[in-house]
Amino acid sequence: MTELSGGAIEALANGSGGNDTVLQMVNIRKIDGGSGPPRFRVMMSDGLHTLSSFMLSTQLNCMAEENKLTPNCVCILKRHVTNILKDGRRVVIILEIDVIKTAKEVAGRIGDPTPYTEGQIKGPQSAAVPEHRPPLVSQNKNDVNRGFNRDFGKKAPSVMPSTPGGSSKVVPIASLNPYQSKWTIRARVTNKSSIRTWSNSRGDGKLFSMEIVDESGEIRVTGFNQEVEKFYSLIEAGKVYYISKASLKIANKQYTSVKNDYEMTLNGESSIIPCDDSGDVPMVQCNFVSIGDLESRDADAIIDVIGVCKSVDEVTRITTKTNREVSKRSLNLIDMSGKLVSVTLWGEEAEKFDGSGQPIVAIKGAKLSDFGGRSLSASFSSTMMINPDIPEAYKLRGWYDKEGYAMDGQSLTEVKGGGGRGNDTWKALSDVKTEHLGHGDKADYYTCIATIVYLRKENCLYQACPSQDCNKKVVDQQNGMFRCEKCDKEFPNFKYRLILSANIADYGDNQWVTCFQDSAEAILGQNSAYMGQLKDSNESAFDEVFQQANFHTFVFRNRVKLETYNDESRIKATVLDVKPVDHTDYSRRLIMNIRKLGAQ
Repeated sequence: MTELSGGAIEALANGSGGNDTVLQMVNIRKIDGGSGPPRFRVMMSDGLHTLSSFMLSTQLNCMAEENKLTPNCVCILKRHVTNILKDGRRVVIILEIDVIKTAKEVAGRIGDPTPYTEGQIKGPQSAAVPEHRPPLVSQNKNDVNRGFNRDFGKKAPSVMPSTPGGSSKVVPIASLNPYQSKWTIRARVTNKSSIRTWSNSRGDGKLFSMEIVDESGEIRVTGFNQEVEKFYSLIEAGKVYYISKASLKIANKQYTSVKNDYEMTLNGESSIIPCDDSGDVPMVQCNFVSIGDLESRDADAIIDVIGVCKSVDEVTRITTKTNREVSKRSLNLIDMSGKLVSVTLWGEEAEKFDGSGQPIVAIKGAKLSDFGGRSLSASFSSTMMINPDIPEAYKLRGWYDKEGYAMDGQSLTEVKGGGGRGNDTWKALSDVKTEHLGHGDKADYYTCIATIVYLRKENCLYQACPSQDCNKKVVDQQNGMFRCEKCDKEFPNFKYRLILSANIADYGDNQWVTCFQDSAEAILGQNSAYMGQLKDSNESAFDEVFQQANFHTFVFRNRVKLETYNDESRIKATVLDVKPVDHTDYSRRLIMNIRKLGAQ
């Protein structure tokens, strides 16, 4: 028979109980939380007494909903905190609990426990009648001790951390709920966003958000307007602070991956004070999802991911619908599943990111999209860590340096501009023809190393609409104005755009490809505006650019699809990306291919 921790109920009821106590669950009851998540009230037994003043923290609701916690099961209480109510009664909040024997494995109730009643109500020493209010001094004392005690069985409540002013005890994040009026938490800032602004019919404003963590859990915090002015410059990511007197509300799970049913909003009464004694406060908490599992996840899910940066694109600038310019950069992550996923970085993160040396990239709170297969976006509320000091990163680095570097990886993301799922593998140009790539219902994608052998300079430039988001060809009105049919406007100027036809070749074959603006500029080594200027003013210099570009070798990422024009079908190949050859990576790939051939 399982031996319960006799006397544990009395200790817990008096606020002196420790952790790792073995108890039997007698009953569990669901309590409707109104607009918030439901709560579960639990009765526990130590074989001598029963106590019904246990509550599951909302993070453990799944254990009750999945019937892991059922009457008569035997559990080990691993972590808890104690909340003192206005009338002095203690409620034990269960933060972590493990079932060591299911109800089926236990032959009913263990022992003959009786309800524990003594010591539950800690009123004033004068044994006041319940209807009477306690004396003023005692009431203030209750106010001081109304929060949770961080009792983990290692320290007595009297030595738990207090706020700098000593006005209240520090409570764990996991115990917070909107129905508490006085509390203070001590937590580490794991992510701090930049200041964002908005403007609508109701006026202008600004906000910032941060994510904080302690040993019990994490929560998202947002500040608006005056709170931005008051707190933003004070807060540093990685530092620990005492935070009190903020508002709590139900969290919107669509926009955050923080594992808390509530989120916090700073207000005029809020207090944030730096904490020097921060060694026992943990760092960021992540629940990483394998890249190979992303296909089974719902679109718009917020997930944590870690992988090796296999490749990275250059920074580009785009204009949003609100006419705001932002920086954007895409990178490809690979992990031990052998799958690749494209991750988009924005703003300052995109501008500062350095993908040299294939760093380990961990992102907390990336948004999953099903546009173009599966891809991820790191929003302003995401946390990105480069080569983090965590076990998952060391394991991934060892795998990649030993064997992962030679893997092409199967991409979950469609290559931009295409319509097929990106099984974007390395091919020789002869393979493209022998494997009949592009002849299916959807386009095919491949990567190759090839050399420019001829560039067709005729019709490589056209006059395009000067608008930021429009690249349509304009019509010269012969009166100094240029008309864009798409924008339905006339402009006094235009911008040059490149559309370059090139013949590329490797050791076994050659292929004609079409290169648009970015890839054409990369091949020519000049931008389209300069090429247009040369074409109009210096024809020989214009020709020289094309001559100099010949016989340079690049890594091409191409899209091929069989297209029909005037009842004639032909393969159209479009260059999606051009990069210089990384000879170290290319040599590793060749060595791996030689080893594979030698093993056959």
